[in-house]
Amino acid sequence: MNIRAFKITGFLLIILFIVLFKGTAQNKFPHILVTDSDKSSVLSKIEQQPWARSIYSEMQKKVQPYADRHQTDPQWILSRYLMNRVPGKRYTQFFADKSGQGLIGYGGDAPVPTVRVNTWLRSPVTEKGTSYRKPAIEELLPNDTSRVMLLFNPETNQKEWVDPQEYTTSINADINDLAFDAAIVYWLTGETKYAKFAADILNQWVQGAYYQEPIIGPCRTGFLDMQTLGDAAYRSLILAYDFVKPFMKQNDYDLHWYEKVFEKMASTLAFRGFWNNNWYAAESSTMVFASLSLENAERRDYYLQFFLEKDTINGSCGQLALPSTVEKWLTHDGHWKEPGGYHNYPVGNLLISSLALEKNGYDIFRKFPALFKASYAMLKYSFPNLTVGAFGDTGRASQSAESLEIGLLGAIKYNQPELPEMLASMKKLIDGGRYNRERSGFLGLLCFLPELPEPTTDYEWPRTGTLDFARLFLQRNGVNPETGMMVGVQGATYNHNHCNGMAMELYGCGTVMGIDAGTGANYEHPVHRNYYSQWAAHNTVVAAGSSSSVPFSGSAGSKRIGQIELAAMEPMPDEEAVSETYSFTDTRYFDQSTNTNQSRTLAVIRTSENTGYYVDIYRSDNPVSNDYVYHNIGDQLSFLNEKGKTLQTAETSYPVTEKDYPGFRFFTEVQKLENYSGNLTARFSGKNEEDETVFMQALIAGAENRVYYQARSPKTKTAGRQYSEKTLPVFTVRTEKEATSNPFIVVFEPYKGEKGSSVERISAEKRTDADQFTALTVFNKNGSQQHIFQSVTPEKIFTTGIGRFSGFFGIVGMEGKTISSIYLGKGTEISVHGYSLKPQIANGSACLTMNGTNYRISCNQSTEIAVPATGVSKVTLLQAGKETKLDFSKSGNGIVFTVPELNNAELIIQKN
Repeated sequence: MNIRAFKITGFLLIILFIVLFKGTAQNKFPHILVTDSDKSSVLSKIEQQPWARSIYSEMQKKVQPYADRHQTDPQWILSRYLMNRVPGKRYTQFFADKSGQGLIGYGGDAPVPTVRVNTWLRSPVTEKGTSYRKPAIEELLPNDTSRVMLLFNPETNQKEWVDPQEYTTSINADINDLAFDAAIVYWLTGETKYAKFAADILNQWVQGAYYQEPIIGPCRTGFLDMQTLGDAAYRSLILAYDFVKPFMKQNDYDLHWYEKVFEKMASTLAFRGFWNNNWYAAESSTMVFASLSLENAERRDYYLQFFLEKDTINGSCGQLALPSTVEKWLTHDGHWKEPGGYHNYPVGNLLISSLALEKNGYDIFRKFPALFKASYAMLKYSFPNLTVGAFGDTGRASQSAESLEIGLLGAIKYNQPELPEMLASMKKLIDGGRYNRERSGFLGLLCFLPELPEPTTDYEWPRTGTLDFARLFLQRNGVNPETGMMVGVQGATYNHNHCNGMAMELYGCGTVMGIDAGTGANYEHPVHRNYYSQWAAHNTVVAAGSSSSVPFSGSAGSKRIGQIELAAMEPMPDEEAVSETYSFTDTRYFDQSTNTNQSRTLAVIRTSENTGYYVDIYRSDNPVSNDYVYHNIGDQLSFLNEKGKTLQTAETSYPVTEKDYPGFRFFTEVQKLENYSGNLTARFSGKNEEDETVFMQALIAGAENRVYYQARSPKTKTAGRQYSEKTLPVFTVRTEKEATSNPFIVVFEPYKGEKGSSVERISAEKRTDADQFTALTVFNKNGSQQHIFQSVTPEKIFTTGIGRFSGFFGIVGMEGKTISSIYLGKGTEISVHGYSLKPQIANGSACLTMNGTNYRISCNQSTEIAVPATGVSKVTLLQAGKETKLDFSKSGNGIVFTVPELNNAELIIQKN
């Protein structure tokens, strides 16, 4: 729909809008986030709450030197603002290239300096992808109109003449933030030096912006920035004006400029940007603040309807209002349908917008309760250290406490049922060191609760979870940051995805150890397009050296890779687990670029409160080659034989195809080990963020026709601050044949200390049907062992050296020679040494644990159980204090009986 069509129906839409959303007309200032009636409560908060006092003190301390200097040298700060100052070059028109990424021309000449627009949408980086350092305000030259700046290059420790690109907007944003801080201090103290400082910055800015047109180019271009997203840099000035307008009016500042500038901002953001990704939501708060600042009530309501009620879709451009946003972009539990690192950006801005509208009489949270779950959705998908997966175009993000604080305001106001879980979530963030209210900034100072209510419950993490749009399937065991375990596997086509097949991340020793690489310098950088977003940067399997999207793509947006499918999982999300110690996922993937079928089983095996390991069984049927790739944080990587002796490697280059779509060519310091068929351990050693020595040992089942590589992979933003700007170790296992009859079998164990490992060795049974079934034994140092059964054809019955199995996944746990547990994950039978579990319907799950003569059973459906026991007189089921006598029959040297679906019940077997 075009703008003319909106004008035709505008009157009717506005009438409908006013009926649905009854806002309050604004004639007093401030009004966007607070009003004068809130001042006493903010001052009380500062006086009584140390965290609020700290925010205010830091704010005043930061801006006071600038405000003091401004009293005698007002041109100092104004001359640092990046403007088009030369007469004849005070441009009013700015022309973008066809992509909307860079400026290619200028036009017009205003009677006053105009605001400079960044020449490129990203900040400047070196050829290697390192960011140049942005200069501080004090380093800027006064009245600088040059198109280059002398910027510091961290690679060379030298300054170089560079186009500042996006730093142009960012530098102005730093000054805008000072103006906003000064406006708040003025409002709270009445000291006019702060008002004068903010007002003069506003006055210079608004006159230039008044004469400027939105950038002429594609709809991604903004009003004062190459991207509409970048116009958020001027949101601080909209808020500053809200606080100092009364002062400016009293002191005869010309205010007629603002209405037109604010409407330009609102109009640009209402009709530009993109509705088919996070873009429109991320820019929403700037649009809402600009709209709320309009004095013309009809125009204010006209623009606000595009946030609250009416979409402005025009091709891929425009906005989605809240009803469409909730329907299209939020999962059932509130997660934004893009990588985790993107959730906070759009959702945070939607929440800030809603907070402002609530302040102005619009009951947003009551009408859109989905925003409550969105305010804390990321915690559900967090690792034990409260960070989230780095899949896709993102970094290592965590749940936004700011979003949760805003959600709490609405939940308390409307007495929402989510409130107890939200308070428990906030406590989890604070106790986990992820949030300190002293860092909540102006929103905390002005808007957040003085004190958080005490939670009445603890936050409960689910054992497993899924993000369906991303085909992410996760398992966790334990919530302690140091000893907790978690693994995720992911792969799908969605906005900002990566080309990664079935990629995994592993957690251990307080941090994510088996990492996803995240993003490069920026989405347009060649290394991002050709490495970070490609297969070789992920923990996955590359087929034929050529796995890629179809067609090949590596920049932002959706890359067509298909999606992984879930074949089996136990426990399923939101369901009870049948075992406290075991869980698994079985996923399948078709790599359309190489016509390759793959399957991956990932399991979490907990062996004690402090120890455990992961099992990875990966099949890939490409007949040309298959490369198993694994990245881990660390300083060193060694290949060891079963006796712990270092295996010698030789320098080499990585074998790549002509086009190398996966990105193997970016590996450096490549070493290889060949002609070795025995079991092998790849051991990573390094540091966690607490500077503790940590290890990850990857015990790899040996096989013929394998070549092992170790190398350094490019630096990442997802490995923790201890590995910032450092390359990381990676190993691959390569076979130049199919990898189904000899699948990749790896056991991963994270541990601390040189001798802190618990797994001693592994043994994979040699089989003729290994393309369908795997029998693996893990031997632990304490004498315990786990016999692990895995099948990709769960309807078949397989016989092993110790028993029978039919299903997706099973485990027989042993303490010495004594069976201690039997686990059937999605199957019809597991039988060993007289014990058996047989669900009455296919793909049932059950777990029987034994400790001497004590038995406990959990199952998700009616299950037949066999126990080797003679002379039995009675079988009793005890659950929740209720005893149930079970019928049983004798079978050989044992008994057989059936139990209903139950959770952690005790079995009492009495003998004569």
